[in-house]
Amino acid sequence: MAKKNGAQSVETISGRHIVLSAGVGKTNIDELKWLEETVLGEAKAWKSTGWAYIADCSQMSPVSPAEGTQLVHMTQAFVEAGCKAFGFAEGKSIMLKVQAQKNTERSQTGVIEGHFATVEEVLDWLKNDVNI
Repeated sequence: MAKKNGAQSVETISGRHIVLSAGVGKTNIDELKWLEETVLGEAKAWKSTGWAYIADCSQMSPVSPAEGTQLVHMTQAFVEAGCKAFGFAEGKSIMLKVQAQKNTERSQTGVIEGHFATVEEVLDWLKNDVNI
């Protein structure tokens, strides 16, 4: 069952070391801080073996610069906690793809990232290309 806070929800993918978050509409810094804490809690047991994070952004509005800074911090925290890959489901939004790429670049973590239209495409990529 997904955990929810405002525009954000978090759940794990059954049988895999993957945490999925989904956002709908406009989010804010407090929700992003909750998101970070919740994802880290879900993935805590996988630190030594590695895990992946999927952000379903397909129904989200672009974020402000302050929220972008929080997302950079979140990326760094996830990588420090054993996250090996980030997958983004962005629908058809070029703006969301550009923002996600810039935030990952700003994190200076070198984490593997993939950008796709749907969560199913991200799951296939993580299984076939990243082995998670």
